[in-house]
Amino acid sequence: MNFYTLEYLVKTQSADLILRSAIIIILLAIVILTSFKFMKDRMKTRLRDISIGIVVLTFILLGIQVEHYTQNNRDFSQSHVLLKFIESVATDNNISPYNIMVNSTTLKDGIIVRYNDEDYTVHLNNDNNSYTLERTHVINHNVYINGEK
Repeated sequence: MNFYTLEYLVKTQSADLILRSAIIIILLAIVILTSFKFMKDRMKTRLRDISIGIVVLTFILLGIQVEHYTQNNRDFSQSHVLLKFIESVATDNNISPYNIMVNSTTLKDGIIVRYNDEDYTVHLNNDNNSYTLERTHVINHNVYINGEK
């Protein structure tokens, strides 16, 4: 079972978005350079074919980026709510938020919270403004923190 710490949740919120954006910027720069080179030497159709291929690849990546952006935006807002939830649990139990782990990167009913070497199932009300913790026991005691095995 995977558990995630507060530090991990904060750190990984935008790493993928930055990487995909950098790749798209590099591809757009390559398209611009090959376009200028093609305009200079109009007789070489090889550069035109390469440019067309890169433009198509860039549009595909842009489409994927937009889809991931909307998903990341949803996950970011859910992750932000999860961070507030972790801080609330820490305040209610007088412990540091860095000592709390959860088994999900988004806040939803039924996630497991671990602190003080004990596991609790989270029950949320309909509007996610309040919660109850119920002591629970996990079947698989192989716990991986932050996805590391």
